[in-house]
Parts: sequence; structure tokens; C-alpha cells
Amino acid sequence: MRFSIPGEVLEALQRLNDAGHEAYLVGGCVRDDYLGIPPHDFDICTSAYPDEIINCFPNEKRVEVGKEHGTVGVILNNVQIEITTYRKDGPYQDNRHPEYVSFTRSLAEDLKRRDFTMNALAWHPYSGTIDLFGGREDCDKKIIRCIGSPAMRFTEDALRILRALRFASTFSFSVEKAAAFAMYEKKNLLKRISAERIASELNKLMVGTRPAEVFFQFPRILFEVLPLLEPMYRCPQRSVFHSYDVWEHTLYALDKTPSELAVRWAILFHDSGKPHTVTYDPDGTTHFRGHQQVSVRIARETMETLKQSKALTDEVCLLVDHHDDRIGPDNLQYWISKLGTETFFNLMHVQRADLLAHAPHVAERVTSHDALVNRAEELINSGACLTLNDLNIDGRTLIENGFNPGPFLGETLNYLLDRVINGFENNDKQALLSLAMKRLDEYNKQNNKSN
Repeated sequence: MRFSIPGEVLEALQRLNDAGHEAYLVGGCVRDDYLGIPPHDFDICTSAYPDEIINCFPNEKRVEVGKEHGTVGVILNNVQIEITTYRKDGPYQDNRHPEYVSFTRSLAEDLKRRDFTMNALAWHPYSGTIDLFGGREDCDKKIIRCIGSPAMRFTEDALRILRALRFASTFSFSVEKAAAFAMYEKKNLLKRISAERIASELNKLMVGTRPAEVFFQFPRILFEVLPLLEPMYRCPQRSVFHSYDVWEHTLYALDKTPSELAVRWAILFHDSGKPHTVTYDPDGTTHFRGHQQVSVRIARETMETLKQSKALTDEVCLLVDHHDDRIGPDNLQYWISKLGTETFFNLMHVQRADLLAHAPHVAERVTSHDALVNRAEELINSGACLTLNDLNIDGRTLIENGFNPGPFLGETLNYLLDRVINGFENNDKQALLSLAMKRLDEYNKQNNKSN
């Protein structure tokens, strides 16, 4: 292994070996190490059956929830290590889980049930890497290849189709031809997979190194799990501002984004409403008036169907909603205040990527856009008033001067912030207090009239 292995993991391997059992690191940690990526999760597989695993760690705390499936969690020095008995899978009835698993003493039997060759590597400190299916060669060639029959592997567990795409995006690998053919052949089985598992794979795919290329190569598979995006495919954009159809534009933009999950989802959805709002001039020129609102609806429906978190869904929808809004030097402070620093910069990432995927003369505007981002950073670093916390007056001061706690107090503070942000007032305590007192006087007069 290129990278260091936690001492607790090595101790667990040694304990199992000392009791006469085989034990290996297996799967993702061995693959990542071979690829030069620091491993995070160290999983052990062993010839020991669950009760035999437990006997090797009589004095340690254990997590035995997965014992019937062969997995025992052992806690050494507050580190939980997953140890799993070699297994053979029974028949798959739901295209996701085997009907049952049976234990085996054979490492080869365990490895051949796995999905891809690169995930069937095992390692031991003394024997080194065990590679029974050419996983290292496939890693060297940057190929995702199934173990055995691709059609069988994807029929057993349809989620492997999205796992293949996720690995292609994450590692910049190519899917071997037979596997790609089987993925298309079995893509309808993805309908049987839970929304949560689909979302998990898509999120990992989205933050990989090349999600756009994967979407270019496998659109029909993606539309199987993201059906509301399919109308974008080959939807024309005939205008002087565009060089690509809606789907191509979206993926070119996706290719220009940083690896930020909300930004990438927002780009994927930002023009999804265009096919539903397209109109044509007599000369064939296209227009997409109101597509932003339709795109927001599509984004929200899709994210909620996938059972994505509310925070991510709301962030994505906000970015889609504002992706065409004009932000310039004159309203920069307003937008930073309105969105908050993190969301503001995410929106700027979305708008930058969108610009770069337009016709060349539009993409040239990115220079001005980048200058605006620099100006925003300078504004934030200068301590400019952007939030209520930046105001040189607070609720306590207003209460001390006659305000009652309640909605009107909050409305007044937001009014003062708005005046400062838009340049109508300086962020001066006395000036703001004077303005607040005038507002309170008008409020009291209005209430007295009503009474």
C-alpha cells in the first residue's frame, strides 16, 4: 500500500491471522491506494465466520447489527472497523439485494461476486495485492469492466449502472463496451431502485471530475432517473446568442463549474424549462420567455422526488431562479446582502458557467464577470454593511429609545439595512437612530388615528 494504514486496522488483521483465519483489506481502500488516492474507509474481509470474528475480539466493544449478513463492527481505540466474512450471494429478486447470502472460506468466491474488477482487489501486509480479475490492469487503462457477465451484474443490482457512471466521473475512467451495452439494455431496472440510493450515486457523480462528459455519453441512462430533463435533449436554440441546443449548452456549462454540488445541480436545471416555453419567430429564431420559473418547478419536483435534503433543494432552486438576473457594480451590495456570501458566490459560479456556454461573443463577457467577482471579494473584505450584524445600530438600542419588541422592530432594522445597502444612508449610528425615530413617530401616529 502506498499510504499508511491505521494501526487499529493492522491490529485487526493480525488478530484474525493469529487465530488461524485469512484476512484481507478489500474493495475501495485497495483500489484508491493503487490509484494514488488516500483511502478513507478500510474494510476487512475474512475466512472467519461471524462468531469466530467475535471470538478474536472478546474484550472489545462490537456492533453486531449486520452479523446475520456476515459483518461485525469491532471498536479498537475508539476506531470502528468493519469485518465481513467471505460470502456468496443467493439469487437477486429485486434487482438490488440477494435473497440470501451464504458464508464461504474462499476469498476467490467472495471477490467474484463484486461489481467491477477495480473493486475486487484485496491486500495483506505479507502477501501484498491479490488481483484475480485484472483489476490493476483495468485501473492502469482507466477502464470500468464488470466481473463476469455485465448483463448479470446489472440485473443482480441495477444501482451498479449508476455506480459505473459515478466511477467514470470520479476517476475519469471509460466504461468498457460490453458493460456500456448492458447498462443501456438494463437501464429500465433503475426504476426499482429507491430514490435515496439513486440520489446518493448522482450526488457523487455530480461532484466528480467529469460529470458533463458522462452525461454526454450516457444521456438515456440519466433520463431514466431524471426524466424531466429529457425534453432538453436536442431542443434547438436558434439565436445569435447561442451555439448549442439546450442540452449541449447545459453540459458545456456544467463542464465549466467548480466541484460544488449545489452549483452543478443548478446548472443541470437552469434551462430545463426552455422546451416548455419555446416560441418561434417567422425566421425560426427561438425565444424562451418565462423559462426561469418553469425551470425552478422542474428543479424542485426532481429534487423532492429524489428525496434530496431541503437545504440542498432550496439552494438549487434559488440559484436556478436567479441565474439570469442582472448583477452589476450598482447593485452588488444588494445581491450579496440578499443571498448571503456563500450563495452569492455560488450564483456567480452559475452565471459564469452559463456565459461560457453561449456563443463566443457572449462568452467574452466573462472578463467583466470575473472583475465583478473580484469587486465583491473586495467589498466583503472591506467590512461593508451587508447584514443586520453589520449595522451600527441594533434592536437593543431601538428598544432603549422607545421601540417595543415585535415585528415592527424587525421591520425597522431591515428598512435601515436596505437604506444603507442601496446607498441612501451612511452606516452611522446617530443618523440611523434619527431615521428609526421618525419611522416610529409615523407608526405611532398611524396607530393613534386607527384607535
